[in-house]
Amino acid sequence: MSKKALIVDDSRTAFMVLARVLSNYDIQSIHAKSGDEAIVYLKDNVVDVIFLDQAMPGKDGFETIKELKESSKTDDIPVMMFTARSGEKYHQEVKALGAVGVLPKELSSEEVEEALLKLNLWGAISGNVSAEQVENDILQPTADEKLRVWLESFLENEFSPQLSNKVRKATDDLRRDTIHYGKRMLDEIAKSDKQQQVLQEVKGQTDYLKQLFTTSFKQYRFISTVFIVLLFVLTAGIIWLLYQTTSLAAEQWRLQQKIAELSVESAAGEKRLSNKIDQQSLAVENLVAEKNNADNESTLETHNSGIYSEQGIVGKLISIEAEGNRLTAKSAYGYLFMITPQGRVADNNIKRYYIEPGCNGAVYANAVPGVVLKVGQNTLGYTELQGYALVQKPLSWMDNTNQCHEYKNDKEIVLRQLVENDERITGVTDTVYFQLN
Repeated sequence: MSKKALIVDDSRTAFMVLARVLSNYDIQSIHAKSGDEAIVYLKDNVVDVIFLDQAMPGKDGFETIKELKESSKTDDIPVMMFTARSGEKYHQEVKALGAVGVLPKELSSEEVEEALLKLNLWGAISGNVSAEQVENDILQPTADEKLRVWLESFLENEFSPQLSNKVRKATDDLRRDTIHYGKRMLDEIAKSDKQQQVLQEVKGQTDYLKQLFTTSFKQYRFISTVFIVLLFVLTAGIIWLLYQTTSLAAEQWRLQQKIAELSVESAAGEKRLSNKIDQQSLAVENLVAEKNNADNESTLETHNSGIYSEQGIVGKLISIEAEGNRLTAKSAYGYLFMITPQGRVADNNIKRYYIEPGCNGAVYANAVPGVVLKVGQNTLGYTELQGYALVQKPLSWMDNTNQCHEYKNDKEIVLRQLVENDERITGVTDTVYFQLN
């Protein structure tokens, strides 16, 4: 019964060459183009050996063999690396992962048979056919196929000065084959009456081999040039990325410094505003106290500074504008709001800012924390007492006529989110207020 080998390689040429060699040893080959494809195939199929390439799209050889050895279904299948990678360090690495060894992609008959002996697959034919007969019957890959398989694998694994050495070795093999073939043909010429015909055949074969060598060398030069250009472009790209990263880091540090400065300025401004409000509140309370003392109406002391609505006392008076047409009050919950002489919440003519273009997203205002503002004709909004502030440049803003505009000023401002009013939180509603005197 023939054995089955799974060849995992993204190169169709490499698969066909190895499959043809293995067929001489009564071994049937199945092709998987990637590590993932091999793992999927092994879920429902059984093979006697796996020949695994190192460099493939997706999982490479190391990742694939790790996954194979971690599965109880595939951990006992022998794995032979099939790659142009070489060196004692690489051999130690693959053996540490569980591979039996490495089959070079030069694919000499000695290396193939040595690999099959390690995998216990050579004995299938040794009892019936002599070693000399097996060696004569085996169809070896041509030097051109060897070169193509090796070049594909090696260029995938590493591009280094070793490439020229390998090409030179393949070239030497071609030359040696040419000399050997020429000698054999000359011997035949000496024994044959058709010397001219044989000489023409020798010349044709020699010309073919020369042309093959010339073509292979041109391909090598072209591939080398392409890789050198790619390496140059990659190096330039890395240098450019490093430059951009340095510039971005400097810009980020500058923005952080600017944000810190604006935060300090914002905190100082809020503190000044809070002190001013406290001073105005104290002044109003002193005025009310003096008026109450003058009228001997001590029982009205609290009511003189009170702001009322139909539901009862709402808060206290903080200040009165110089023109006397607006009052500033503070609700029982600590929120500030302004009242017109008609007793309604005043229209603040505020700008509504947005950190997104087109007046989309959350609404922000350039206001202190804990203030109730009129947004439009019939809507109230407020900034939270403990809400956070943003120091940045908005992208758009909306006026009282609900017209959206692009923010064209380069100056950053302090923004707090403007939330739709909730009387249970602010203690303020859009009703009629009055001051009890």
